[in-house]
Amino acid sequence: MSETQRVHEIAERGAVLFEAGELGTIAIEGKDRKTWLNGLITCDVMKVAPGVAAYGLAVVKVGRIITDLFVLDAGERLLVGLPRTKVEPLREHLEQYLMMEDAAHEDVSDSHAWVVAHGPKAERLVAELAPKHGGVSGKLDLLRLGGAVAVVSPEQAQPLLDDALQAGGPDVLRGSEGEWEALRIARHLPRFGIDYDEKTYPQEASLEKLAVSFQKGCYLGQEVICRLEMRGHVSRKIVPLAVEGDEVPERDAEVKADDRVIGNVTSATRGPDGVIALAMVRYAYAQPETKVEVAGRGARVLGA
Repeated sequence: MSETQRVHEIAERGAVLFEAGELGTIAIEGKDRKTWLNGLITCDVMKVAPGVAAYGLAVVKVGRIITDLFVLDAGERLLVGLPRTKVEPLREHLEQYLMMEDAAHEDVSDSHAWVVAHGPKAERLVAELAPKHGGVSGKLDLLRLGGAVAVVSPEQAQPLLDDALQAGGPDVLRGSEGEWEALRIARHLPRFGIDYDEKTYPQEASLEKLAVSFQKGCYLGQEVICRLEMRGHVSRKIVPLAVEGDEVPERDAEVKADDRVIGNVTSATRGPDGVIALAMVRYAYAQPETKVEVAGRGARVLGA
């Protein structure tokens, strides 16, 4: 069994932990911190509480994505995790909408480290260990396997991971960046900056079910996002593809159907059941079981 296959197996029965070194952190304080942030991102911040995290998107007024992000309750402040390259752009964006609210935001990336865990044993394990290392954690299921996120000081990230391995035994594993890529692609999770970017709507990124609340109150960009949802579809969409053969297609490989190019591969991996690719394709070809070609090889669209 390869190490990548082992990661998939343990994620399904135990817990796989990743140190998310690419994530920076914005701390938001003030008595209006939840209501203010709730009006600026797609997930329901009002449901974030000790032990419960959220995954969402910051979007501009016309609904396009600025970045994806995590929100975690840390007592008197919220911790927002997002790609380090987007910390300052998001803070500049947030500042435009800070009027009379009692809220303040600060870049605290250098003093916070994120650990993301996936699997049915992840939530309990992380909830037990994070406080022992001076951190906070919250339940968050990104891959439909169960999961959690934790924030500790950079000095405590490695001890937390070491303790998790010791406490969990053979059912717990620390994953590498490459293994995270393989796992998230096989579980059909698109990644900001790789599968989609700032030109993308949530529905195009296939994140409307995972990262968007359609029950919460008004937020920036809601009108456009809801209109796209009510209309039924966007013109293009990221879909998972099962690709024939053993060779992993390159990023940007053409996806064809009906003798024409209908999209491009955004990322791909060799999963437990064969080669899986994520691809941005025309909506007319985004339905499950649709037959397409990837770099000249047969492929079919998978369900969510």
